[in-house]
Amino acid sequence: MEKRGALIIGVSIIIGFLILGLLLKSPIESLGNKESSVDNQISELSNSISELNRYQIISANDNNIIFLDTKTGEYWTKFIPSNKGSTGWMKESGPDLNR
Repeated sequence: MEKRGALIIGVSIIIGFLILGLLLKSPIESLGNKESSVDNQISELSNSISELNRYQIISANDNNIIFLDTKTGEYWTKFIPSNKGSTGWMKESGPDLNR
């Protein structure tokens, strides 16, 4: 009788550990899936930020302006002669965005 009780307790403990292992396995696997989705979100955010700061306008001196594409490394230069054109600010009308 004593061996039979010990056998029942031993089998119960083994079954309990198996059930516990199966219950703990699914949250750990879902954590792995969440980490990959977080990595994807971080990658997308990084890409959008790099697109946001892709172009830069650099004033090399009083007469030269450089327009730089930081993604490709291409750049354009423009020479602006001194004392040419209006020196004041003028307000211009932009496109009608409400159409």
